[in-house]
Amino acid sequence: MSVNIHLDQFLMFYSQSDAGNGLTRGLDSDLAKRTYVGTRLDQSLTDAVLSKQFRVVILTGNAGDGKTAFIQKVEEAAAARGATVQRTDTLGSRFTLQGRLFKTLYDGSVETADASNQEMLREFFAEVAGLGSPSVEVCLIVAMNEGKLRDFLSHATGFGWLSKTLLDHLQRAAALPPEVALVNLNLRSVVDAEEGGTDCLFDQILDRYVADEFWSECRNCPSRHRCPVKFNVDSFRLQSTDNVEGKELDAVTERNRSAKQARSALKSLFQVLHFRKRIHVTVRDLRSVLAFTLFGKKTCRELESEIQSGQTDFTDRYYYNAVFNATEKDRILGLLRETDVGMASAPQVDSKLSFTKPRTSDFRRLFSSFDDPKPDESRTRIDEDDLLRLFNAKPTSPDQRTPAAIASAQKYVVAMRRKMFFEGKRDADAGPRPSLVEELLPYDKLRNFIEFIRSGQDTNGQLKDAIILAISRSESIFDEQRGRENVCIRTRHEPGAKVKAFFTYPADHFVVSREEPGPQAQFIEFLPSSIILTHHARKISLSISLDLYEMLMRIRDGYVPAAGEMRAFFLNLLMFKKQLMSLPSERMLLTETDYQIFELRQTPTNGIALSSV
Repeated sequence: MSVNIHLDQFLMFYSQSDAGNGLTRGLDSDLAKRTYVGTRLDQSLTDAVLSKQFRVVILTGNAGDGKTAFIQKVEEAAAARGATVQRTDTLGSRFTLQGRLFKTLYDGSVETADASNQEMLREFFAEVAGLGSPSVEVCLIVAMNEGKLRDFLSHATGFGWLSKTLLDHLQRAAALPPEVALVNLNLRSVVDAEEGGTDCLFDQILDRYVADEFWSECRNCPSRHRCPVKFNVDSFRLQSTDNVEGKELDAVTERNRSAKQARSALKSLFQVLHFRKRIHVTVRDLRSVLAFTLFGKKTCRELESEIQSGQTDFTDRYYYNAVFNATEKDRILGLLRETDVGMASAPQVDSKLSFTKPRTSDFRRLFSSFDDPKPDESRTRIDEDDLLRLFNAKPTSPDQRTPAAIASAQKYVVAMRRKMFFEGKRDADAGPRPSLVEELLPYDKLRNFIEFIRSGQDTNGQLKDAIILAISRSESIFDEQRGRENVCIRTRHEPGAKVKAFFTYPADHFVVSREEPGPQAQFIEFLPSSIILTHHARKISLSISLDLYEMLMRIRDGYVPAAGEMRAFFLNLLMFKKQLMSLPSERMLLTETDYQIFELRQTPTNGIALSSV
């Protein structure tokens, strides 16, 4: 029996792993180091720190953002330059390089048995105490929670320069002096806005997870033709085209195209998660979810035992089902379930899938090919065996409509939708029609949203016009011209009111833009997550996430949201409207029928003029 020891270790990257989650933190294992990918912190900040540009470097962010890993990479780089790194305790280290003392603290938010958090931080920052800018040859590198940092700066005495410098920056966005770096890793994104493969963290980590060095020994495993883990790895692994020519090159290129399509679809799920702004996805979160999606929870020996028993249905373990798993308690998987393409309403897709039998030529024509000129490099078709069992269990007559048969039919269609999302053949001549990714994701305007995030360009003001019209229509004004020319806010929402009155704020007073990260962007992978609509004179802004944008565009097109939907998406929109209503409005619109509108305008002599529009 062949045992891949790497698989058993990969399982421990998953937060809810049965084998334990001991590899989710830092770089304390060989596999964690071998799958670590360089970030912009490593590329931009490490050299700056070791070349003595900073005296204070503070990393804030959620657990799992890579703060500890970065500090450990700084220590490794210092050791490579000749420094002797001394561990002061489990929380930090110290070393001297080019005449400067470096002190690190992996977690400045904890308390120890010997000291409180405040005492620990006072000792750590002792070299930069005082009212003036420090001149000592020291660099302090600490990772900590921003709340703990604010608490320390607000209460500690004797740190006048440090407190004023950092609190002015945190509270009033004042510029930091050149010797201080404060990096908020909550602003880092694990994806970018591109469809194809790039050097974003998602693509780099996926590359490391499916690298040949970890899975080459699986090619000789006697169970390789039935192993769901090998199926998943082969689905995302890109073959090298070096020294490959002719028909073999064409075949490898086609196989890689299929893998790139699956990778792009998986990436789109994390892009949606980012743009929804429901949660900040950390590097640890991404590594955890990818580990479960690709490798599941079974060790190599357990998989071998299951395969030898011949009784196991692996349908739920194929990556396209695993990423939407309905039973796991991982928080990111829970959010991915909300965009489950298997639950999408796509009648035309369903009618095609429901009656296409797996293991047939018609079935295979629906999906991309993962065949390779070298048999050992090809992905197996084992998922078709499990899908065929579900297909054959479907009811074919009224008397066969048992609960079990209906459940098999539903599970089959759901699994097929998901497989189609990742692997369905794309129509090269589809033109402007939505792709399968857009058709099966519950977002009709995803492409428009991402395009603005990517470019920041609002061609001919179309995006601003659409958002302003949508806001006006959410207030129940249905005249398209008036709703597009102004942000219209209804004065009162009273049931049964005979006349509706609206304050108006001209559209040319507003601008649309993307989020800006500030000077920290040079150290992190930043991707705007919102469209910002701003009243440029008064700086009143509305942050529009993907969910709110989608709802606004549906309202613009005539959709009337239910009360629950209003509560879910419209809290920040409601605050935006209330802030606008605090501004003076030069005119009001009045209507009784929704079809005839009157304008109430202030005259130059402070009178009031009423006219029909």
